Amino acid sequence: MVVRLVVLGVVCLAMMGCGFLFEPDTIKYEVTGTASSVSVTMSNEGGNTEQLSDVSVPWSRELRFYIEDRGFFARISARNNGNSGRVTVNIYHNGRKLGTATSEGAYVTASASEFIECYRCKWE
Repeated sequence: MVVRLVVLGVVCLAMMGCGFLFEPDTIKYEVTGTASSVSVTMSNEGGNTEQLSDVSVPWSRELRFYIEDRGFFARISARNNGNSGRVTVNIYHNGRKLGTATSEGAYVTASASEFIECYRCKWE
């Protein structure tokens, strides 16, 4: 009986791949600094560009999805909407900081980008 269950499990894995064993990837974008308001441009779950205006600092957005075999290009920029202040952007993948950038001054932009591979694809 136990052997049949093990064989059934192996066949199931072979047919479906191991993708269901992995949690979705988490991409977190973060904006911090002394600026009071920024305009944010970032890549969303579909890889498209999303823009947000008059965002209060600090700000963050977390995306949860499965990165496909072609990978994911995470990018964020934040433009200071004021006459002074500092803007810092950060990109995290599954809790690990991958990219950061800081700019200081009136109407400056901080931008960071990172290519993230599909690690689970190596196991499917």
